[in-house]
Amino acid sequence: MVDQVAEVKNKADIVEVISSYIPLKKTGRNFAALCPFHNEKTPSFMISPERQVFKCFGCGEAGDVLTFLQKVEGWEFREALEELAKRVGVKLVSFQATGVSGEKEKLISINKLALRFYKFLLNEHPVGARARRYLDKRSIPKALWEKFDLGYAPNDWEKLSGFLTKHSFGLADIAKAGLIIGRDARESSYYDRFRNRLIFPLKDSRGTTLGFSGRLIDEGDKTAKYINSPQTSIFNKSALFFGLDLARGAIREKNEAILVEGEFDVISAHKAGIENVVASKGTALTDQQVAILSRLTEKVAIGFDADLAGDAAARRGIELLDLAGASVKVVKLGKYKDPDEFCQKDPHGFKEAIDGALNVYDYFLESASRRFDPKSVEGQKNIGKEILPILSKISDDLVRAHYIDKLAKILNLDINLIASAVERKVANLYFEIQDKSAKSFSKTTIGAQEYFLALFISREEIETQIVSQLLPSDFENEKARHFWQWVRGIIKNSKNLKKALKKLPDNLSEFVDHLYLVNISPAFSERELWAKEIVKIARRIKQESLKRRLQEISQRLKAAQEKSDMREVTILTKKFDETAKYLETI
Repeated sequence: MVDQVAEVKNKADIVEVISSYIPLKKTGRNFAALCPFHNEKTPSFMISPERQVFKCFGCGEAGDVLTFLQKVEGWEFREALEELAKRVGVKLVSFQATGVSGEKEKLISINKLALRFYKFLLNEHPVGARARRYLDKRSIPKALWEKFDLGYAPNDWEKLSGFLTKHSFGLADIAKAGLIIGRDARESSYYDRFRNRLIFPLKDSRGTTLGFSGRLIDEGDKTAKYINSPQTSIFNKSALFFGLDLARGAIREKNEAILVEGEFDVISAHKAGIENVVASKGTALTDQQVAILSRLTEKVAIGFDADLAGDAAARRGIELLDLAGASVKVVKLGKYKDPDEFCQKDPHGFKEAIDGALNVYDYFLESASRRFDPKSVEGQKNIGKEILPILSKISDDLVRAHYIDKLAKILNLDINLIASAVERKVANLYFEIQDKSAKSFSKTTIGAQEYFLALFISREEIETQIVSQLLPSDFENEKARHFWQWVRGIIKNSKNLKKALKKLPDNLSEFVDHLYLVNISPAFSERELWAKEIVKIARRIKQESLKRRLQEISQRLKAAQEKSDMREVTILTKKFDETAKYLETI
């Protein structure tokens, strides 16, 4: 299988694969893009066709084509390998996962069997009658139970665990899947997490069950209405949408996602014939969820229960969607408390509400104007306090100007006054972003030594004159030092760097991948310009090396003086003077 992994990767083109997810732009020898794993306005995501690797210099995500598929789709290694193999026409032999991947496969198998158990009880067993009556009461037909793989957890403390252990799964692994809970700190015995609850499987976009959500069916019960699987090695609630596996095709087809809060909102929407709908399991959209949606569609219509204008968490999600380039609208629910009730009582009306969804900023203005009196000073203050920060975060200048004008008319105030207030907010936001960028810059920027080496390997032939200018000891970066030592060792036998890199030691491979991803200006394809640039950077590296040497000698000299070791003082003083003079000539 190891050979087949290499075969699949060799036949795949990372540029082709990644370009099917995000737009790429050729930049020198590499391709650049806005990172799909975090929100940004300036491309820092680089792909090297030569090394078949990617790296984001903003968030640090990096790897090969399989890593990209695992990250972007939330797939396990095996899933990514299978999908890529299909794409390049490789038929895989049997694959046995090991290590971390093996553990995740085991948890997926446990969840798969647990879902079978829950579904059987809901659909066929007498114990599931109470859950069936509950669904009938909510007007959910059996066809939809089966479509969404709903199940029922019995009102029993050990039924599921007993079923799973009979199928050779250990209690420790079942606990890792989040399906049972230890009774005490020693975890010598366990009880089922989900009891007397309707079960909703929580799946990834491919339909793999990663966790569960359980809803009470006895309204008199005082425990939490909903409980979810805990965070596990395969389940991360903030990176999932309920219903995405069923909605993905419809979202792409309509180029719009309807975003709701709960499972029943999604199920009732399907009953009404609306299939491009997913649930966020709460209003606080995460970066991961926004990234998933923005890869599928350019339009998002939000049908949350709460008043978004008064919900800071929901507004934060909208800001993330806006930064990701999505067009966001709000579905007005009118007299209905949630999309579930709206779809059940007036499915045609819900479709009309989607078609007539308000631009999110119109919704914010309307909501604030409804709750506060725009004619009173106090009302104007409250509206401004709520709306000005929202307008300041609109990324499009023309859109922001449009809503500044609308707010001025609502408040009956001079537009210049409103514009100035928004601009002050924009300025504050800008300095806040700059401050955050400055703090993280040292972690993400490319140092002179790495930039020098990236320039050096951008040419096919080794420039021996450049090699002679720097010693391995001139590199403070340990990996850079080891790579330069390797370069100086190979020039005796080969002057072709491209061929030599094929025999690169494994311990340097990742570092060289990183160097290939450094963005080198296409202008340096001209040898004359390249030579001027690399000589300039080499000089800077040498100067910094000599300064470090002077500092080291100075410290040793101070120690020798304190010990009154005059012989050592004389030797070190001479070395200091010689190094200082050499530095002046560089």
